[in-house]
Amino acid sequence: MTRFIIFVDGSNLTGSLKYLNLRVKEYGTFLNYILKQAIDSWSSSVMGGGYGQARLIRVLWYAVGSIDIWKLDEPESKNQLLDWFKSDKDLQRKYLALAGSNLSSTEASPIELASEAWRLCFSEISTWYNQKKKYVDGLRDFHFGVSSGTDFIDIIACGHLKVDILNKNLYEKGIDTSLAVDMVTLADIYDVALIISGDADSIPSIQRIKHKGKQAGVIEFIKGYPPEKRGRQSSSKLKAAADFIVPIYESELQQKGIATKRNSDSFT
Repeated sequence: MTRFIIFVDGSNLTGSLKYLNLRVKEYGTFLNYILKQAIDSWSSSVMGGGYGQARLIRVLWYAVGSIDIWKLDEPESKNQLLDWFKSDKDLQRKYLALAGSNLSSTEASPIELASEAWRLCFSEISTWYNQKKKYVDGLRDFHFGVSSGTDFIDIIACGHLKVDILNKNLYEKGIDTSLAVDMVTLADIYDVALIISGDADSIPSIQRIKHKGKQAGVIEFIKGYPPEKRGRQSSSKLKAAADFIVPIYESELQQKGIATKRNSDSFT
């Protein structure tokens, strides 16, 4: 009996489905389809054809669970941001230009322009940050629905979003490291690791589990129809490190009723 485990980088899966413009109907069915395709690919590439018995041990889904907290209604937070704003000359120039076009009076003083520039900046920051917090809250609800819909998916909320609030940027931390570490530490409970991730950081872990006699397959999502071979969400180095690649086609997910075209407001 060959034991399979699926390691899912939730952010990569979300990005892949957005690239395909698909929404998965039910994740138990979706992952079961991926497993069957993986067994086909594994059987032909590793065993030389033919099936052995295979069993899914677990799906470990690594997800974003938190975001940097900014209490923008508190004076301390506002003062900190204002200090940063004053020290960023490029950002000041951008908002001073907007302030100049907003103020109706051509006689606006430098103090009035500076005040309007900061007001505009802080307003944009607040709107952007509140949207991102709402997104993370929505992710938690989505992940609860995924895990409660099946008995074999574990959501591991190890990811954290670092916020560069003035520049309105997010940096994801934690998912790739946790996935890579677990791939090695759990190697005794599986024979084949199926990896849904585009991150080359998994390569050292793949090499480690190979040294332990394990095998690794990378799931690649492909837009269009077979035999199209160009995916978008996996590192070429990651695919080269794997024992086999599992192509999952947009067209086949739709034809089998596993996924439909997504709405703009859906997560995946």
